[in-house]
Amino acid sequence: MSHSAPRRGGAFRTTARAIPALAGLLVTLLPAHVRAQCAETAPFKYYTGATQAACPCFVAGEMAGVVFEVPAADYPIEITRVGIAWGSQFGGTGQSIEQAIRIYAGGLPNPGVPIFNLIGPQLTDGVINEFNLAPIPGEIRIESGPFTVALEFQNDNAGNFFAPSVVHDANGCTSPRNVIYATPGGWGNACSAGVSGDWVMYVRYRSLKVTAQGSPSEVVFSGIPANQTTCTPVTVTNTGCDTLTIAGISGCDNAPFSVDTTLTAHVLAPGAQTSISVCATPTDGGAQSCEITVHSNASNGPLVFDVSIDGVTAAGAAPSRGFALLGVVPNPFNPATTIRFQLPAASTINADVWSVDGARVRTLARSQTFPAGTNEVPWDGRDDAGRPVASGVYLVRVATPAEARVTRALLLK
Repeated sequence: MSHSAPRRGGAFRTTARAIPALAGLLVTLLPAHVRAQCAETAPFKYYTGATQAACPCFVAGEMAGVVFEVPAADYPIEITRVGIAWGSQFGGTGQSIEQAIRIYAGGLPNPGVPIFNLIGPQLTDGVINEFNLAPIPGEIRIESGPFTVALEFQNDNAGNFFAPSVVHDANGCTSPRNVIYATPGGWGNACSAGVSGDWVMYVRYRSLKVTAQGSPSEVVFSGIPANQTTCTPVTVTNTGCDTLTIAGISGCDNAPFSVDTTLTAHVLAPGAQTSISVCATPTDGGAQSCEITVHSNASNGPLVFDVSIDGVTAAGAAPSRGFALLGVVPNPFNPATTIRFQLPAASTINADVWSVDGARVRTLARSQTFPAGTNEVPWDGRDDAGRPVASGVYLVRVATPAEARVTRALLLK
């Protein structure tokens, strides 16, 4: 690498260019993700000088590059555009095709293996050439920390005052942001190698950060009837820039509370939301509480919902002879639920599921003896033939030899 650097005055204008659809354009791709919806940033750069200088000091196979590090709060990011200033001392040399633009997920002393290669970029003398990478399949994703954007030369320009090359400003070289790859020698600090300014390169990017918000964060069941199931939804919203995946829902799984956990693998695009049904079936007026935790890939941690019964629940109608149908938990449900009932003394029970048009769907218990107290009968959402039933409202009837109770169950698929 030669270090002669003739100066050229004037600011470079920016010219955007689309990427041609070339076979083999991408050498390395990271796993595909849903495209982010957050806005693309303005050019992120380190150069500041208004006067540029061309640097015809490279031979084929060498590189000039910049080590970028964006604000930590923005990571992970997807790089969408790259800008590279290209020029000669006298201008007017036309267009040049160089070897590649390479992007690395690291900085000095060695950025590693490129994660992205744009082969054969075409550069125009006298402008900042902007390459739009957004239409390319896949994403140029940087998880954290420094990353390097470098131009590899295909054409020798060292010592040729008429040859175009990368451009640096005339306002000092920022170490270790400016790098070179020399032959021989490998990667090094461009400032230490004699380059007097910052390479005129920039990146545009969009954040891929995933965040979530829960609403309301606190659920209070107040004045609800005893011995009946009351449900309310809580909402999870993807407030971030990439796909939110709910990995699990825990908590509030003991009486008198229950929660619909059927959304444990739910995937939300940016801006989308989903609801989780939270239920309470109090048997007395005592104050009780629990927490629901929604685990996901959100960077702001798991969402926590506080759930409580405020202790002033209204008494339901006194069940005749102490027999009560306490409810269906969870409700709505998918794919299974549990029917809870209370007996004042040991008794035989018949329990059936009916459609709203009067057809028996499933027999859950037939002349089965249950002890005094609270009991449960499960339903797996299937009919007597073992076939899954369709979404909809079903009637659950539980009967003792003396009386019967009916409640509703809602299956959502």
